[in-house]
Amino acid sequence: MISLEFMYKSRTYYALVRTKIDRMEKKYVITIMNGALEKLLYGQHVIKEEAGELISDSNTTDERIAELKESIFDALQKRLSAGAVFS
Repeated sequence: MISLEFMYKSRTYYALVRTKIDRMEKKYVITIMNGALEKLLYGQHVIKEEAGELISDSNTTDERIAELKESIFDALQKRLSAGAVFS
């Protein structure tokens, strides 16, 4: 588990990212360290990895949720490409 820093609406926030392997799929489970944003992300808190690439399954019409998940997705992708180790 690591702490991930990300920007959302010009502010810095933090999230905990837990790696989970489920049926041979790697998933990153996100918990935002901000109550209001955690509620906003509810149900959209998993980012999958397939063939070494992150996949966002953001199927929402709410622009706030899409923007929040994209901010976290981008930060996670940068962290992984920098060689961060998850356990």
